[in-house]
Amino acid sequence: MTGTSAWKQYKLLVAQGVKAEFAERERLISPVLFAITMLLVFSFAVGDIDPLLVQRLYIASVFLTAMLALQLGFSRLFEPDRQDRVFDLLRTYPVSHTAWFLAKYTLVLLTGAATLLPTLAAGAFFHQGGKKTLLTFEVAGIGLLALAGLAALGVLLSAITLKANARQILYPLLYFPLTAPVLLAAVQASLMSLEGGPAASSLRSWLGLLGVFDVIYITLGILLYTELVDDA
Repeated sequence: MTGTSAWKQYKLLVAQGVKAEFAERERLISPVLFAITMLLVFSFAVGDIDPLLVQRLYIASVFLTAMLALQLGFSRLFEPDRQDRVFDLLRTYPVSHTAWFLAKYTLVLLTGAATLLPTLAAGAFFHQGGKKTLLTFEVAGIGLLALAGLAALGVLLSAITLKANARQILYPLLYFPLTAPVLLAAVQASLMSLEGGPAASSLRSWLGLLGVFDVIYITLGILLYTELVDDA
């Protein structure tokens, strides 16, 4: 990568990351299977409920399940790099740390979407009982907007805990509290989108809040990633 532009470095890192992910397909399949199992348990445990509550149950179960499933993938983000010593090698090369972060971020967005969208579809299938459609383009868009913030947070926390001895414990302790604002905004925006009526008037406010946290986490990731790589 010596002498190449940051854009070319970004494309090379993304291509390499995609190859590494598809080389171990269980890394993509296991979060989806976990999500489907969780949703199936939710569906059987709740049973028949008031049709007015189906939408709320769908949003709550889907976003909770997606958060847990994505955490499984995020926490293992740098595992291939650690095993093959790719992380240490890249630190010795003149690679743009911004390009490196954005490549990891793009990879997490792709793999996260491969987990999130099937989770939304499976949740709609298990909870479909009313006349209204649960999985809409608006709900899927809100989910992807939430993923944009969660992915940046996932890359940042993976870099922070990369060399920690108790990273399997430390990562969730950092991840779950920091995801709360993004998830709350996504849940409220999704409910207002499905329910419509007077509640929809506040939809833009919740979407704005969700966008603000996305920008904050992406900006923090770009700014802090250099320091984290240098100190790793």
